[in-house]
Amino acid sequence: MKAFKNIFRYTLVVAILFQVTSCGEDFMDRPPEDALVLDNFFRTEDQINAGTAALYGFPWFTINDKALWCIGDAMSGNYWTADGDIGQFFSFGVNQNNPHLFEAWESLFRVVAYANTIINLMPEQAPADLSRDVVNRARAEGHFMRATAYFYLVRLFGPVPIIEDHRNYAFDPIVPKHREEDIYTLIVRDLTFASEHLATSYSGRNAGRVTSWAAKAQLAKVYLTMKDYPKARELSADVIQNSGRNLMPNYEDLFRTVNNNNSESLFALQWMACVDWGTQNTNQAYWARNSLLTGVGDGWGGWSGATIDLQNDFETGDRRRKPTYMSFGDFYPELQSARGGYRYDILNDQEGRSPTLTNVKKYVVGNPADNDGKVCFMSTGINTYMIRLADAYLTFVEAAIGDGESTSDAQALQYFNAIRSRAGLQSKTSVTYLELLKERRTEFAFESQYWYDLLRYYKRNPQAAINMINNQERGQYNELDDWEGSENDPDAWELLSRRYTLTEARVLLPIPARDVDQNPRLAANVPAEVYNFQ
Repeated sequence: MKAFKNIFRYTLVVAILFQVTSCGEDFMDRPPEDALVLDNFFRTEDQINAGTAALYGFPWFTINDKALWCIGDAMSGNYWTADGDIGQFFSFGVNQNNPHLFEAWESLFRVVAYANTIINLMPEQAPADLSRDVVNRARAEGHFMRATAYFYLVRLFGPVPIIEDHRNYAFDPIVPKHREEDIYTLIVRDLTFASEHLATSYSGRNAGRVTSWAAKAQLAKVYLTMKDYPKARELSADVIQNSGRNLMPNYEDLFRTVNNNNSESLFALQWMACVDWGTQNTNQAYWARNSLLTGVGDGWGGWSGATIDLQNDFETGDRRRKPTYMSFGDFYPELQSARGGYRYDILNDQEGRSPTLTNVKKYVVGNPADNDGKVCFMSTGINTYMIRLADAYLTFVEAAIGDGESTSDAQALQYFNAIRSRAGLQSKTSVTYLELLKERRTEFAFESQYWYDLLRYYKRNPQAAINMINNQERGQYNELDDWEGSENDPDAWELLSRRYTLTEARVLLPIPARDVDQNPRLAANVPAEVYNFQ
């Protein structure tokens, strides 16, 4: 089983080497004091901090590079693409040899492997006189990351192997799949431990590490997925009311590198531009309209953009729309700032025009001059949001709705309308489940969340969810040959409508073929086994 064999060979030392090669000032760059050898590592608090810092970037890099948004946004109907491998997600035709499928699988199990090193090996190496609070806090970071990786795995693939200690399988990597209910038991146990032992806040160079509030917010999402609505409501309320976190006043400010680890960020992958491969955010390279925006030779998003279906879900006047995707006439002073800003013009033949007349803006931060020089080819330093405080707000609302159709709960409306108020939209006096789903879509578009929202809808009402997905408008516009008017002229463009068919058999992704070939116990027709917790 190639992926598992590769993962067994990975050690945390590899990740630490990636993290200590730069000269920044945050926790990602703290070097160890001694040689990077596991036999004498984890001997000091600084070494332990260096080890846990490795959990925030490199092991997540491969899934962040493409797979995260192939699934979260292309498959969910937010991101229009005609790319062959990415297009398989868009059209619900993912096969077991898709490279981005394997990237997701391998990357998530790499996170599990690195987390297990912190959970199991670090306490054994730490000297007895080192503070147990330091050791347990580091273990809690490992438990948080392992739980998060498994939360993705179980939702995407269903039954998968549970690996709590890779050393147990070093000589026999033929591991069975385990039941979904056991995976969720592991996730809840890990996040509960994390919530009890993580710090409540960090500052200075440690800003960006996960806190107990991040663990509670993630656990609330897990309980929401498990349909334990009272616990999801209780935990999300605790985060909202007691974490000291706040929504950023201006939505667009969330997606500027200078605002990494802001007051709304609960958990974000931490990236460093222009250092080493595997430490950077590559989203801009794939999403930016062209190289004129990035200035470094990448920018391959010209033939992609927001689907017409996503565009239709944004209400008129929604302030989130412009920071999410570019549409005709939008002006961005933060892009091409040395030239006075950037105007998005679909009529400019030099820049090209996407089939949906839009291009992605979120995570597109511009050229080096727009970012104090900290942009290089396929490399920016903007963090990837995994959990924002806004997510806790809407988790509470969804928990208040529960298995019902709507809610008029005063507290739920307060949180729901806080999100809408920031977006410049009118408040509501009640919220239906479908309105909540649409609000989540427009709040988190291109943050790789919507597919998992749809999966929760599927658990509520499978046929209704499939019908909604199959009715999404995933087509494109065609410019009429005889048109000479403005882009707002309804006669200027012809809609080439397109829909794709999702079936129940396609809701879960297949386990990559290369792993199934080497481990038949991962095959679809092999039942999952009960996991024996110690």
